[in-house]
Amino acid sequence: MKNNRSICVLTLLLSCVMTMTAQFTLNGKRVSFDDKSNTLLLTVPREQYGKPITLTIVLDDSISWAAFDGTRVGSEFTLPLVNGDTTYAVQYRNRVKGLTRKRSIRFTYFPIMKLVGTFSEEYADGEVWMTMPEDTATEVMPASIKWAGSSTNRPWYHKHNYHVKFLDADGNKMDRTFMGLRNDNHWRLDAGLIDMGRIRNKMAHALWADMSVKPYYADRQPNVRNYSRGFFVDVFLNERYMGFYDMTEYLDRKQMKLKKYDEANEEFHGMLWKAKNETWQTLFVADSACNNQKEMWCGYEVKYPDIDDVSPTDFHVLRDAISFVETSSDQDFRAQVGDFFDLPVLIDYYVFINVLLAIDNTCKNMIWGCYDGAVDKKLTLAVWDLDATVGQHWSDLDGYYRSEMVGPENELAAVSLLRYNALFNRLLSWPEFHRRVVSRYWHLRDAIVTPDSLISRFARTYDLLRDCGAIKREEMRFSGDSDINFRVLDFNDEFEYLSDWIRRRIVYLDNHTFHHVRGDVDFDGEVGISDINCIIDILLGTVTDEVLTEFADVNGDGEVSLSDINAVIDILLSM
Repeated sequence: MKNNRSICVLTLLLSCVMTMTAQFTLNGKRVSFDDKSNTLLLTVPREQYGKPITLTIVLDDSISWAAFDGTRVGSEFTLPLVNGDTTYAVQYRNRVKGLTRKRSIRFTYFPIMKLVGTFSEEYADGEVWMTMPEDTATEVMPASIKWAGSSTNRPWYHKHNYHVKFLDADGNKMDRTFMGLRNDNHWRLDAGLIDMGRIRNKMAHALWADMSVKPYYADRQPNVRNYSRGFFVDVFLNERYMGFYDMTEYLDRKQMKLKKYDEANEEFHGMLWKAKNETWQTLFVADSACNNQKEMWCGYEVKYPDIDDVSPTDFHVLRDAISFVETSSDQDFRAQVGDFFDLPVLIDYYVFINVLLAIDNTCKNMIWGCYDGAVDKKLTLAVWDLDATVGQHWSDLDGYYRSEMVGPENELAAVSLLRYNALFNRLLSWPEFHRRVVSRYWHLRDAIVTPDSLISRFARTYDLLRDCGAIKREEMRFSGDSDINFRVLDFNDEFEYLSDWIRRRIVYLDNHTFHHVRGDVDFDGEVGISDINCIIDILLGTVTDEVLTEFADVNGDGEVSLSDINAVIDILLSM
């Protein structure tokens, strides 16, 4: 079977290579051609930008000569300047047909990734031509490729997300590493399809990486990541430029460092599920009998172990957690919820989705993992699919574009299914958990969750894209496209919108969602005598709650003392 597949792969690749427009190489790299704009694209090291560049050209046998900006070139020539805005006219003569081709050439400092083949919602064999800026050759790699996503993999879309699984010459999986990231065969190309800013998902993953505590088993797996990392690439589909993408690691068992399935003893250990649909079960509202024969159960998709490798699967750890949320008394819930859920991560996640107003990530687009279900039923989570954040709706319809629903002055629960999420509702009705959430927000507010810090993340990334020329190429390629409901793609306008949205959002969170009155030590919503009594109890040692102790430092001198009681009295006298 493998031999037959490898023959098919080889036949496909030879066919694709023969039909591609092979013209010449520059510095050993194949130059990618966009037949829509009649433009060539070459990647060069970033440090080369703003300087002259010397290129070595090797012509295809079918080409008799080539000229750049009207001057015929030899085997080596120099162009006076390269940057994201530079364009040179290119001509070359076909030796056989006697025709002169006229193109233009642009430059990028991103890797160029060409997908060769015909792809759809099912995996198909093809190949990847990967050209790195610093390399002196283009690497050609067999791969199995398909569209990624559920709502974004429709045939009528032009800029698809992609799953890419690299293969060896025999059709077996082949691990690859890029840009210092993990070594694996499975990678994902994120298009930012519905996102008018194209980078919300990337920025959200980076924010989560910086603000979230590690999962509960990090002492055993210090390299665990409950997010994905990536890097920008310029992507071609055959001979059509498809804009810039974020090429990311795949969020799977390997990324989250879950314990492997024991094949010898047929024993489940690490398990991973994706909350794919909005159901009562993904909202932790209602339990339901498991069907371990199928990949999907009540809106959850099993991601590890893969059901093609291990069937029947086992949903019982996930189902037990749902049943616990649904049926436990308040006393049992508060006493035992930490056995079922990784509470520090859930606290950070609640702050995270509120900061971003993540309307599509309150019960779905969440990855739930268990490190070792044979010994520990605790669930942790990872982030996924965060395009519908920071003032972006998941729908591309006119009525949802920059609508009031995704305005910064909204409670997330009012505009999303968070209001029905029984897990978070029960947690937030628990005063201790609520205090921990508010405390965590204000800790993050000191440095990471500040308007300037959040805006600078977008500014730095847009500067990178703009300097590279990727923004101009993206706007030329997709502005007015049906993928974005024929809207104008304008990154300057989008950055202004994002900046205004972020500043207003943090003001709203400060004053509403995570509002806390200075001097309200006991978190009853007002400053009163009870707060003085709470400070006294802390001084006497009868109250040891860390969050209450933190907020008992009313005067901010780093300790709880009688002076904090005086500070509360001053607040009361000024009211």
